[in-house]
Amino acid sequence: MSRQMQKTQKPAHKPVRHGDRRGRLVRVGACTLAGLLAALMLLSVVFSALPIRAASQSAVDALRQELSETSERKKEIEAELKDLSADKKALSAQIVKLDEQIATAEAEIELQEHLVTELGNQIAEQEVALQQAQADQEEQYEKMKSRIRFMVENGNASYLNILLSAEDFAEFLSLYEIVSQVSTYEQELFEELRALSEQIAETKQQLEDSRAEQVEQLNSLEANKQQLDIERDNRSQRMKDLETAEDEVKEAFEEIEAEEDSINAEIKRMVAELATTTTYVGGTFLWPLPSSYTYITCPYGMRNHPITGKYKLHTGVDIRVGSGVNIFAANGGTVITSTYSAAYGNYVVINHGGGVSTLYAHMSKRAVSKGDVVSQGDVIGYVGSTGYSTGPHLHFEIIKNGSTIDPMTQFTKQ
Repeated sequence: MSRQMQKTQKPAHKPVRHGDRRGRLVRVGACTLAGLLAALMLLSVVFSALPIRAASQSAVDALRQELSETSERKKEIEAELKDLSADKKALSAQIVKLDEQIATAEAEIELQEHLVTELGNQIAEQEVALQQAQADQEEQYEKMKSRIRFMVENGNASYLNILLSAEDFAEFLSLYEIVSQVSTYEQELFEELRALSEQIAETKQQLEDSRAEQVEQLNSLEANKQQLDIERDNRSQRMKDLETAEDEVKEAFEEIEAEEDSINAEIKRMVAELATTTTYVGGTFLWPLPSSYTYITCPYGMRNHPITGKYKLHTGVDIRVGSGVNIFAANGGTVITSTYSAAYGNYVVINHGGGVSTLYAHMSKRAVSKGDVVSQGDVIGYVGSTGYSTGPHLHFEIIKNGSTIDPMTQFTKQ
């Protein structure tokens, strides 16, 4: 019995008559199409996860770079601070450098927290990509096995047999072209499956690396938080030591007081200039802190300065509050100052129009910039202990028509 007759007697398939050129071409063409579809599907599998990981990797790399620069700056500040520590007269410079040291440490911690979060996102994406790649690899493997079974069951296991079954040279050429294409697609499919296997191995390694880095950053983050607490305590103790120091240090305090007076004079000048072109926004003042913080450590009024002994006006109120608490705009207006000084540390001044302004000093961080328009109750910064300050508090002032007034008579508590 001929080879062709053996094929036609298989009960599971419809008999194919000898000479049915179209049937053979269709079957081989089906194999070719299957190979093409498999290759295209696999290509989509291999590259579908890449854009997501690329975006996450970009964020991680940017944070790594910024964190590295911040860590280097922190080391530089530590060295600069050591040079200043021996000079008791350089009080103003010491305060500025201490504040810069703490601000840099806080920035480093914030960057590490962001990096840990981004690494977590990256790990989640890598886990999903790995699971999907493994599932797709298994699916493609099953497709290949099904395709092989199809070819065997239809007598197309041997390309040589297909070519030898041609009835004439024209059919031989047609079959040869199709078989060549099938062979090419199968080779490509094999190469892509191998690439997918390598991709899975690479993703597994990336996942392990990301997890290891996240653990390392978490350990470093905890250590830096502990070091920050130490630096804050050192700053507080340094300020207390300076307050009880010798006369030459008290002269340095007078320099800070002079800077404070200069700042207040400039604020009054700016507000007076703006008063001619703006009108008061109206309404009463809002308590600039959450309503639970109302303890006044130093009220508005004349007092003997605790360091210099001079009888002088305390131009605002000092409100005791913990670091990091939100500071609110007491009324709407435009930010006319957002900067740092040795006297006030990080401070913000808001012009409310008509010769009225408010000042918020000793912030750990400012949340607004010069020129920003704010509404009553907007967060403009966070409580801290920067500048001439021995502990976390808010120094709050209200200025009307060129003079400071007692804030306690002017606002509505939140």
